[in-house]
Formats: sequence, structure tokens, C-alpha cells
Amino acid sequence: MAMGKQQGAGLLFLVVVAGLLLHDTRVADAQTLRVGYYNQTCRNAESIVADEVLKASYRDKGVLASLIRLHFHDCFVNGCDGSVLLESSDRQAEKNAKPNLSLRGFDVIERIKQRLEAACALTVSCADIVAFAARDSVKLSGGVGYAVPGGRQDGTVSRASMTGDLPPPNQRSVDQLAQYFYRKGLTLDDMILLLGAHSLGVAHCGTFDYRLTSDQDKGMDAAFRNSLRSQCRHNASNAVPFDAGSPYAFDTGYFANVLANRTVLESDAALASPRAAGKVRQWKDNPGWFRSSFAAAMVKMGSIRGTNPGKVRLSCNRVRM
Repeated sequence: MAMGKQQGAGLLFLVVVAGLLLHDTRVADAQTLRVGYYNQTCRNAESIVADEVLKASYRDKGVLASLIRLHFHDCFVNGCDGSVLLESSDRQAEKNAKPNLSLRGFDVIERIKQRLEAACALTVSCADIVAFAARDSVKLSGGVGYAVPGGRQDGTVSRASMTGDLPPPNQRSVDQLAQYFYRKGLTLDDMILLLGAHSLGVAHCGTFDYRLTSDQDKGMDAAFRNSLRSQCRHNASNAVPFDAGSPYAFDTGYFANVLANRTVLESDAALASPRAAGKVRQWKDNPGWFRSSFAAAMVKMGSIRGTNPGKVRLSCNRVRM
């Protein structure tokens, strides 16, 4: 149903005014969230999420990487509150910010939300749906299944201007890159693990093609650079896999690429620095340890408290509760 002018204006006013309030984000206390949160109120909530993610993967295997990325981009701005899903009439919500223009998977989240509203109305938050969907995407890609605490509240604020907390893909200093994670209560190890999600997914040429204009970037293997030049020639919108050897498998190929200087983003190349390379090498050589450690890092990241909580949104792309 189309939104009336008065209602639309109210939504925009709420998003704009509330968006002026900036707050720090911190990892939530353990008591804030709990595993099995919907066992009594919506018993099939997590199975509904898993079913829809599976169906989406049949249509497009690449959507699994997108759903993991969606969770990351949600949690790093305003905390894990589903605010990345919101739309605003002035097109200045988080999803309209440059770092988020390539995000996908919104349709999957909305389908899940519609099924959950039919099963148990106004019970399961959009923020929890995003967290559950990311977990299921990891598992379907070959990672381990892990318990995800529920109980996140949906946010009411989403402004493109707040996305400066997202780590930039062109950050080559591992120390400066780590600062983005420290501010969220995450460690250097957490950062390396979470960047390991680049075992899956793609990067658009326009994000890194500045690295291909000369041969001076010593953080990139020469043969790999030439391959990227061929793939990106004349079209910045082309996409190349982070891990060409196994683009749909959650494995340690990404870490092997880091050590071989075969990463497309400078933020990934940063992990080859002496401060991070030792841990990269350990996780490369111990896939089981990496998978379990990654799961723990995802749970930790997924516990970053939302800064502008409401309760449960009726629709994931609108503020209405």
C-alpha cells in the first residue's frame, strides 16, 4: 500500500531528527541477548529464516556472501539494529551511502519478515533476522553452524552520514584499520577473522581499480594485477571474486591469497603486514580452528548494541512499529 503524504513526511522527520543524535556503540552485555530467545514466542522463527535463506541460495549462490556482508554493515553503524534496511523519502538512509550501494539481500530479509509476521506478528525483530540469516549463510557456504543469541531491538534511525564507521576498503595500514574495530569493542584477532568473510563474494572494479593504474603497488602480485586489469578493462562496474579459486566456499583460500599478495582490496592486503601475518598464517593452516573462531567473532560482532532502539518493526524497510 502506498504511503500517504502525511505519513511519509512523518517518517522522514523521524529519521532526519533522530539521525542528528550520535551515540557510541559498545558490545552489549551478555545478559542483553540470549540463545533461544524466540523459543516461547515464535518457536519456528529460526527455522523460517533458514528455509528462506536456503531457497534464496538456490536462486543465487552469491546471495550468501551478500547476507553476511549485510550483517556486518548493519552492526558497524548504530549497532546491530536493522537500520541498514531502512529507507527514507530523501534517499539519505544508510543504504544510500556510497559504501552500501552494492549491498544486496534486502529482498530476502523482507520475504523472511513477511513469513514471520504471518506466523507470529510483531515478535521477531529485523535485526535478529539479519543476524540469523548471516549465520545460515555461513553454514550453507561450508562454515560451521553456531548459536546466535536473539533479542536485538530494531532501530529507528538510518542516515547515510553515519556510515563513516565502516572500515574503508582502501585502508592499507593495519593499525588504522584496526581502530575501526576497536571502537566497536572488537580486537585485532576479531578483525582478521571477520575479514576472512572475503573468502566469499565479489568486489566491483571501481572499488580497487586505482591499484591497477601502475605497477608500483608492492602489495599486489604482478600476474594477479594483470589478470585484474583484463577483467576490469573498460568497465568499473564489473565484479571479480575475492577468492577466485573458491568464490562460493567458506574456506581458508582468502588467507592464502593475503600471504601471496593476491587480494583486490588494500584493506585485505593490510593483513600481510608483520602485525597480522602470523595469525593469518595460523588460520590458513588450521581450517577447523578458523571456522570455529570466525563463528565466535560473528557472535561477538552481532552483540554490538543498537544506539537508537525501538522494539520490533512491522516492516524491515520502514520505521513503523
